[in-house]
Order: sequence, then C-alpha cells, then structure tokens
Amino acid sequence: MREPLFAAGIYCCVPHIDDEDQSTVDVRELKCREYARSRRLPVAPAAVQADAVRTVWKAKGVKPGWTATLAAVERKKIRDLILYAPGSLLRHRAHDLVRLLNASERNGIVLHSVGDEWDLADPAQRRTLSDRASVAWRAAQAVSRASRAAHRGAALAGRPHGGGRRAFGYEPGMGAVIPAESKVVREVFARFLEGETLRAIAFDLNGRKVPTAMGSAWTVGGVGRILDAPRYAGIRVFRGQIRADDGGYLPAAWEPCVSVEDWERVRTLRTNHGAAHTNSRNGAERSGYLLTGLVECMACGHSMVGSVVGGYRMYACASTRNQPPEECARSIGATSFEMHVQEDAVRILQEWDAARVASLPMVGNRRPDPRTAPDGEHPAFGDVHGGVVVRSAAAIDGIVTGPEAGVDWPRVPLRRRAEVLRFLYTVIRVGPKTTSRGVFDPGRIAFVPHPL
Repeated sequence: MREPLFAAGIYCCVPHIDDEDQSTVDVRELKCREYARSRRLPVAPAAVQADAVRTVWKAKGVKPGWTATLAAVERKKIRDLILYAPGSLLRHRAHDLVRLLNASERNGIVLHSVGDEWDLADPAQRRTLSDRASVAWRAAQAVSRASRAAHRGAALAGRPHGGGRRAFGYEPGMGAVIPAESKVVREVFARFLEGETLRAIAFDLNGRKVPTAMGSAWTVGGVGRILDAPRYAGIRVFRGQIRADDGGYLPAAWEPCVSVEDWERVRTLRTNHGAAHTNSRNGAERSGYLLTGLVECMACGHSMVGSVVGGYRMYACASTRNQPPEECARSIGATSFEMHVQEDAVRILQEWDAARVASLPMVGNRRPDPRTAPDGEHPAFGDVHGGVVVRSAAAIDGIVTGPEAGVDWPRVPLRRRAEVLRFLYTVIRVGPKTTSRGVFDPGRIAFVPHPL
C-alpha cells in the first residue's frame, strides 16, 4: 500500500534502568499510535522505529532505530515525529536529543511527544527542553574531559589502573609485592631467557603445585602473559602505550619484579619467536586465535573474530548490520581472554573421572531444543547454531582428566585444545566492559557449556 505523502513517524526505545516508567517498547509504540489517531496523523509504516536493547543508553551503544529516525528527519521523509518520553532522553541521552531537536528545526519537522510531562508541540517547552539538553550535553563533555585528564594524571604519576583481578606477584590494586610470587616471576623470566619454552615452564610450575593468582593451574598463555606484561618491569600502560611524550617509559609507582633490561630482552625474543612461529603454522593454527567460532557478542548476537587492533591481538565483533559510526565495536583482548577460558576448561576437566568420560555422548546438538532455551538467550542464536552437530567425545581422547588435568593441559597442542573447547562449550558470550581500559574484566564473560 502506498504511504501517505505527508506521513508521521514514531520513535520509542526500551526504558532506562533508572526510569520510573518501565513500560515495554510495544506498549510505548501503541500509545504513540493512539496519539497519532487522536490527531488524525497518518503514520508511515517504514517510519516507525524502536530500539529494544538497553545498550541504546550507552554512548557507543547500537541504536539502529534512532539512526533511521534521524535519517528520516534529515531527508524530510516525514512531516511529523512522535517521540516517547523526551524527558528520559534529556536525562540519559542529551546529545542525541540535541541532534534531533536541531535537525527537526532545520528541516521543518513538527514534533509531538507522549509518555511524560513534556509537550514538544508547544514551542516554549521545546525551547526549554533544547536549552536544558544543551546544558546537560556540555556538562557531560566537561565531566568526560575531566575524567580523561584524571586518567592521564594517574598514568603520569604511575598509579595503577582501577579494578580487575589481582596481578600475580602483587597485592590487589598493584599493592605490595608478594615475596613468594615475585620470586616465581623472576624465575619465569630467567628460565625463558635461558631458552626454556613456555610449555616447559608451565608444566614445571604445575608439577610443583604453584598456583596462579586465581588459584588455578598454569597454562602456556598464563606464562606468556607474565613475560609480556610491562608491569613486572615497573612500566605503566596508558591507553595501550608504554611511552611518555619524551620517548621514555611511563614509570610505575609500584615495585618492579624484574629489570627493564630483562623485560626488553624477553620482549625482543618473544617478538622474533612469534613472527617465526606465525609463518610456520598452517590451517587452524595459523590464525593464532584459539576461540575462533566460539565467541559471540552479547550486545548484537554476532560472532567475534580474531583481529589485530592497535597492534594487539583481540576478538572483535564482526557485526556489519549497521553502518559506521553506529556499528557494534565490542572487543576483548585475546591473550587474557583465551587464558581465562582455558582456566575454566581445566576446572571442568579436573572435575571429571574415567567414569564420567565414558558416559559422554558421542554426538549431539550445539544447543538444546529452542522450546527449552534458557531465558535471555539471544533470539538469533537458534537461527545460526540450531541443529549443528558437535564433535564426538573423541575430541577428548587422550586428554587427561581429574586432578592432574591442569598439569597436562600445557602439553596439549593448540589444535587439540581448540577441539576440546568446542566440545565443552556451545558458545562463549562477551558483555560490556565495566573496568577501565587495559584492565581485563572476567566478569563480562558468560560461558554457555554444551549440554552433556
């Protein structure tokens, strides 16, 4: 059916968690349509937009409905726009509200509002709302600048990042050195410089029952993380950089475990070895991304793939659903992420015995029947993964289980480890980051084990 020449559009979104009005998007859209009927405003079906995911309230959150609404206003595809709860936008999305008000004024779009005390059809209230949104936006920018300045000041002063799990060798928050653990750090550096492999070091530490900071077994990735971390040489990282404006290292306020010279020697060896190793690998091992095919973005449900971002190995959301700058930009550091997943896998294997392994199914689906899917599972998951046959239990043939699983795991080849992880997990989801940049946040990772 042909749309009216002068049609109205509607925009509504999921409520902010702090809003008093927690009505659903469907209810909000219905109220906007009732308003349109009462004013005899024909609504264009293509101009009805809604954002139903709470990430719409994040500064860089995915909000396709909002993007489409702004485009309709800028291109004059509609004459009227009905907006639900503009007061909520004022409180939580002032920048977006300013853009909409300015675009509407510039293109002659008539605004209407439903759901709160604001009446956008009233020019006086519209001006007041615009003034308040502009003030709130400028205040938010000032807070953001102050926050960035504070982070920079902390970096220049050598103070540690906030949050995150405890670094091996130090009390929480990069506090006092733990003598026994710092001795292990120095040992790891010395043995690597003497030519020992990461696997041999991890195997020996596990054989001696030396726990990691999380109390789990050592992996090759865990040893590598110790060797790569500038913190152990007393070097502070700021926004992915370790150099100050004068070209020197950013000095940290905490006590180092090893000298800068030893850390640089290890870094050189690791870089050279990594380049040679990458050139020699093939197939699944060439990418160097252990979790390829397992990682999913919790925001949009798309796969997260191995990528190099700013010189660092990352898993980044592969969503192409939206055009820049509105595309999903979620990512997570590959090294720490892979280590965390392997630690969880070792924990599972340690809980199994021979009888448990013998009872494992030989084949199954990657997820349960959709009718029994857990609450909160992303709706697109079934379309992508439903009915896919997993590897048989042969994937763990020869893999040590029980208490000694952590000791044996570092000796398992990368390809075999990838097979085991795909047998253990249906998917591993990555949520929003809650810590400062550069700090690994295990709380954002959600494991969905394979139903065995």
